[in-house]
Order: sequence, then C-alpha cells, then structure tokens
Amino acid sequence: MSYQVLARKYRPRTFDELVGQEHVSRALMHALDQDRLHHAYLFTGTRGVGKTTIARILSRCLNCEEGVSSRPCGVCPTCREIGEGRFVDLIEVDAASRTKVEDTRELLENVQYAPSRGRYKVYLIDEVHMLSAHSFNALLKTLEEPPPHVKFLLATTDPQKLPVTVLSRCLQFSLKALPAEQIARHLKDLLEREMIRFEEPALLALGKAARGSMRDALSLTDQAIAFGGEQLTTGAVSGMLGTVDRAHVRTLLRALAEDTPAAVLNALASVSEHAPDELALLDELVSALHELAVIQALGESDDADMQALAGEFTAEQVQLYYDVALRGRRDVQDAPDSRAALEMTLLRMVLFSPKGVLAAGEGNAPAKKPQPARNDAPAASGPGAMKAMLDGGTVSANQQPGPQQAATVSAPPAQQAMAAKPEPEPAPAPQPEVRDQPRNESECPPEPAPQPEAGAAALSQALETAPAAPEPEAEPEPEPKPAAAERPARQQPDPEPLGEPRDDSEIGSWWAALLMRLPLDGAVRHLARNAVLAERDEHQWTLELSSGHQVLVNNERLEELGGALSDYFHRRIRVQVRYHEAVAGTPELLDQQRRQERLEEARASLLADDTVQTLMSRFGGRLDEDSIRPRD
Repeated sequence: MSYQVLARKYRPRTFDELVGQEHVSRALMHALDQDRLHHAYLFTGTRGVGKTTIARILSRCLNCEEGVSSRPCGVCPTCREIGEGRFVDLIEVDAASRTKVEDTRELLENVQYAPSRGRYKVYLIDEVHMLSAHSFNALLKTLEEPPPHVKFLLATTDPQKLPVTVLSRCLQFSLKALPAEQIARHLKDLLEREMIRFEEPALLALGKAARGSMRDALSLTDQAIAFGGEQLTTGAVSGMLGTVDRAHVRTLLRALAEDTPAAVLNALASVSEHAPDELALLDELVSALHELAVIQALGESDDADMQALAGEFTAEQVQLYYDVALRGRRDVQDAPDSRAALEMTLLRMVLFSPKGVLAAGEGNAPAKKPQPARNDAPAASGPGAMKAMLDGGTVSANQQPGPQQAATVSAPPAQQAMAAKPEPEPAPAPQPEVRDQPRNESECPPEPAPQPEAGAAALSQALETAPAAPEPEAEPEPEPKPAAAERPARQQPDPEPLGEPRDDSEIGSWWAALLMRLPLDGAVRHLARNAVLAERDEHQWTLELSSGHQVLVNNERLEELGGALSDYFHRRIRVQVRYHEAVAGTPELLDQQRRQERLEEARASLLADDTVQTLMSRFGGRLDEDSIRPRD
C-alpha cells in the first residue's frame, strides 16, 4: 500500500475531530440536531484551515444512512463513499477551472432531478470567487430558491470578490487562522500515534512556520520527518526551515545587556560565523524581545534562561529595542549591505538606550541606578547659607573638612555687607525675579560667572537641608479681570437700510456703500467691486465691466450676486453685464484713489515736520517714500 501523507490521512471526518473552528462546528451541530438547515452555506478563510473539510463533514451528516445527525456513523456505505470522494450525489466543482457561464448552466441543468442514492444532492463549489460575473448571474435564481433536495456548499479564500447578491443568499462562516501553540499540540498527538520521536520546540517552530494553516503544518511535518530521519529535533527543523537558532538570539541579548558597543559587535561576529540570514535573525530578535516584555509583565516564565535575561533589562529598554528592531527590518531590506544594516540597528539600540532616567519596569525588570555626581565635597548647610545663595552672597563649600574644595558663588561687596549684618528674625527668602533682559545695568546685579558642578551640588544640598522659612501672610488676590475673549461682545447695531441715490452723480458711491452691506466674498465680491451700476429697474440690474475683467464673469457668480441683492431688497433681482474698454468710478478705483490721497497727505505731513526737516538739512537725510504708510 502506498504512503498516504499526513494531511490526507488525518483529515477530520466528524465535527469532534475538527481542530480550532469551534465557533463553526457548534453552529452547524446545533442546526443539524434541531433540523434548522439552510439551503446555502459559505465558508471563508485562509488556505488550509478546514473549509472543504467542513463541507464534506456536513454532506456526510446530511446523507448518512442512520439519519440526519451531527455525528454520522462513518461506517455506512454513504459515509465511506463520501470519505473516499466517490459519492454520486456529492458534486464537487473546482470553480477555478470551470469559470465560464456554460459550465455553470450545465451544472444547474441537473438540479431539478432528485438525488440518485442520498437524501440530498450537495453541490460543493470550491474557490467560488473565481467564477465569472455571468456565472454568478446564472447561479443567483437557483441559489435563492433551490429545490428542497439540493444544498449548496461554497468555499472561498477571498470573499471580497463575491457579489453582494451571492453573500445575501448564504449563511457565511469565517474560519480563523490557527495559533501556533494549538497547531503544535495537534502535531504532538499525531506524532505520538505515528510513534515518531520529536522535541516540542521543533513542533512550535513548525506551527509558527505554518502561519495559521493546519494543512501547511502537516505538510511541513512530513518534510521534517524525511529530513530528520524519522525524528524531529530542534536543530534539524531549524535547518530545514532556514530559521535562526534561538541560542544565537540569546547571545545577542546577553551582549545587549552589557550595554557596550564592543560586546554587541563581538557577539554579532560570533553569530555570523554560522551564516544566518540577517533578516531572519532580526525577526527572531523581535520575537525574543516580545517574549521578554511578556515575562516582565507577568513576572514568570517556564524558560529559565529567558527569565534570567528579563531581569537584565528595564521595561523601557525592552520597548526601545523592540521599536528599533522593527524599524531596522526596513533598513536591512533596503540597504546594499544587510550585515552593515544589522550592525547599525544593534548599535542604535545600545547608543540610544536609557541610562537610568526612567522608572523601574514591571515584574523582574529593575531600573538601572543613576550615575552618582562627581562631587565628594560636603555642601554648606543652614539657613544663612541658603539665604546667602539666594541673595547672591558668598558661600564656601569648604566649611567642613573634605578631600576637595567646592567652588564659591561670589556677589558684589555691597550685598556681602548686607548679608553679614545680623538679622533679628530670618525673613522669608525672596524668589529671584527672572527677566529676559534688564532695561539698564543699574536695575540688576551682574550675573555670576559659570561655576563648576560642585557649586550646583552645594546649592542643591543647602536647599534640601535648610529649615522651612515662615510663610508670609497671604494677601488677598485681586479679582481677575475677564479676558478679552471672555468679555461679552458689544452688540453692534445693524446698519440702517440703504436709501435710494438722489441723482446719477451719487450712483458710484451708493453702489460702493451697498457692496459693504452685502454678504459677498471671493470672486463674486471682486467682480462687483470692479463694476459700476449702469441701469436698474424693479427686477433687472445692469453692470458695466471693463474688458480686462471678463474672466470674472460666469452664470454662477451672477446668480449669487443677484441672490444677495434679492435678499437685501426683498424682491427678485436679476443681474446682467455689459463690457466697455475702460470703466471709471468702480468701488475698487474709488478706494485706490482715496488711498493715494491719504498717502500724499501723509507724505506732505512728514515733509512739514520740524524734526524731519532738521534731519534732512543737518545730516543730509533723505525721506524713504516707499516706507510711508498712512494711518488707518
């Protein structure tokens, strides 16, 4: 007897043997037991998750000679024939090879006839999204109202390509991709039946390589058995899949824990002797960093090595390394030298690592202690020292013996004399006022010269050890004035309706004043300001426009201008335009004329000013007329 691959040998024959699709099997089993069967089912999901398998199980449940049940007997001739793929009333169609409408019509010609042996005639159409649009149209009527002895089972990996009319006629079940751990557990059961030795990390590697597909996992297992000689070891499976050994990743993690570029580069050089793929190595590093973050969050792990490594990093470091590694994948793919790109990614992790400025991580992720300041001299303490520091007086950090002497903070002699006078009662230290720039040199003393770090340390310790000064009485704060934005806006009276012009000489100014009252903007306002009102009657107004402004005119703008006039005068007004070579008296020209007059007035006023005349006559000054701006 020829060898049968694991994917076919262990294909589930009942819903109880199905792995990982409990939400589908539960719904179908209840429907079968309660006799609530639909006439069309659609199974969607990625490759190798059980779409065709579930369809065959369902057809066996429908046609079992023991009766319709969620648990077929599996021994009757019908169940055996369906399992062997030779049952006459189970019509399996590969839509990828029969896409034409003629194939669909030929298929549907036999729908009206009763099944030959079974209880139902089942049409199993695989990869149904490959059908043409005409084939879907030919299928719609039968799919909506099939004969009572017909069931349609459709399967596809791309439901987005199905018409909505087909989706609305089916019960749709979305099958999930299987997690790697669940695939590994199933592989463990199968290999124990086959009496093949294995290592559990190798099964987990196969589950990850399958990427959610049980069929792919079984095919890879067949390949691994042949590769490893009837046994599955972690090294053999890693070599077959081309994955990176986890020991190499842990070598890099230990080097990262040392937090020195030399250690990281040396570790990468030792790992590179085994010639791993740089992108695969970075992917495994990302996976290991994710595992470290989970261990730090939960505080426990079955892997003692990873548990120990989790204690070598802070939570912030793990998150930073994870982000850098993810961004480094793009660099490795795009760089001309993938080894150099990987080195740059690892160096980036070390050089940008947090140096103890962040809080401790969760679980077993202790934060690194900040580096101590390089200052061994004791600091001066006491209220007098603190007050002198705040007032700018001289304070010496060597009041007590020490190996080094701290720098002093000097102040002007006048302030030193004031600080030396005894005070009957210590007054609260005034807060130094910070100014961007003094108005003159007499207002504030000169800033002290920059001092070494010891002076800053002495000041910090003095502030921490000084007793608290008595708090002054709190003065009642004046009630804040409302901000300008919060003050109620003054009600501006609405402008009075514009009256009619008395004669034709006032028509230009009247038209300009009218435009100030109309809610116009953009091109419509520009059009109206460059035109003059030539004629007007009850419902028809005529504007004159110069020929150079014809591009401003179109029907929509004229209708908008007419609508604004109609709303203002409460009657229907239509606007039309006629063109002339040059049009005078437009609101735009009037404004330009007024601005020019005001500019001339401002120029004459400046030339008549005594100061300006003195500067021009005595120093040979010249008036920059381009900078003259009249007041608004």
